[in-house]
Amino acid sequence: LSYQLVTPTDTADLAHVPFTPVRTRNAKGDETLTYNASVKNHGVSISYTVSQDTAASYAIHVDGRVTGAQAPAYLITELPRTLQPTEADTIGDHRTLAYSFKPQRDHARSVLFGSLDPGEKTLEAGPLNWVAIKNKYFVFGVLARPNGTPFSEVTLAGGPRTSKIATNASASVVEEVRNDSFSFDVYAGPQESQRLMRMGQDFDHVNPYGWRFLQGVVHPIASKVIQALLWMHNRLNLSYGWVLVILGVLVRLALWPLNQSTMRSSLKMQELQPKLAAAQKKYKDPVQQREAIMKVYHDAGVSPFAGLTGCLPALLPMPILFALFFVFQNTIEFRGVPFMWLHDISIKDPLYILPLLMGASMYLLSWIGMRNAPPNPQAKMMGYMFPVMMTVVLLNMASGLNLYYTAQNIAALPQQWLLARERAKARPAG
Repeated sequence: LSYQLVTPTDTADLAHVPFTPVRTRNAKGDETLTYNASVKNHGVSISYTVSQDTAASYAIHVDGRVTGAQAPAYLITELPRTLQPTEADTIGDHRTLAYSFKPQRDHARSVLFGSLDPGEKTLEAGPLNWVAIKNKYFVFGVLARPNGTPFSEVTLAGGPRTSKIATNASASVVEEVRNDSFSFDVYAGPQESQRLMRMGQDFDHVNPYGWRFLQGVVHPIASKVIQALLWMHNRLNLSYGWVLVILGVLVRLALWPLNQSTMRSSLKMQELQPKLAAAQKKYKDPVQQREAIMKVYHDAGVSPFAGLTGCLPALLPMPILFALFFVFQNTIEFRGVPFMWLHDISIKDPLYILPLLMGASMYLLSWIGMRNAPPNPQAKMMGYMFPVMMTVVLLNMASGLNLYYTAQNIAALPQQWLLARERAKARPAG
């Protein structure tokens, strides 16, 4: 961090001012390092307190005083211009460099370094709860105190580029000095969901899941998914690989009743097809034809929209899969977690076993689903194309994502087989 002190008469860069440090420790063991200086007839004191409380790990409390300064006075806090890469894929890590901020009355937002042209400045008006710089797995943020003074604004600026990838930028956070004092907290550590939640003020949204136009939908689902995974990991004392397998099975079990209901509606629709065809043939007038068709549905106790609900079981698991796509991009809990032949479920399967198994299980699911069903060329084509398409899409994505989807497909096979047998029994002979 670096600071500038702005008064009605001058702006002082505190990076060029000599400070005298004083180290103290209280009865709880909390250590405080205080820097004191005189800046153009103003007394400036900045204290950093490191708490011994384990719940406040990676957190530092910052308190400051400015005496003798004419109001209004402001403190400009300059965040780091970059974070050093921590992954073997340094380019991928650099691509995730971004500044995030949380307006008090709006969702958290993130601005990638790559979206800021060199020298380009953008002003984000306050009040702001926090501002942070982050890469793929780590974050450095300043947070206004819950009952304290919020940040007034932040100015983001693109830095010079030495390559096509933006590796540096700047963020200047403005806070008003009220009653000769200012205060905020610093978090410098991993993007672990539970630690970020303990900081409060929605700091766990520092890495908002989903693109901006989908954030309001994706982030709540992704947050619930990661909370469920963490809960199962802690309660069951299992590795995250097995937790993902269990989640895939649970999702399919939860959808079992809906699949059954949809299948029975589909069977009734098949039984009604001859009667519907007869009604269409008998009545040429559109009004009479519509009334006759509705009577067929009414007498059979089937909704005319039953056919449209047939795709629901296939669509309902997709929001969780979509949310997991974003979860695996930045969730440090999965980083370096091994599972069977995989040395890290947060990166792609180096042998491509899981993506191929996922595609094969999806095709098998479709093939069983089409057995004993009326001929449908479009459904048959999708049965071939969709597994191939999903295999290509997920081929180089996190192996944990493929593991979850494969487990879900395999868990759905028994029910799909039972439903195919039920269709065979209901099919008219001859």
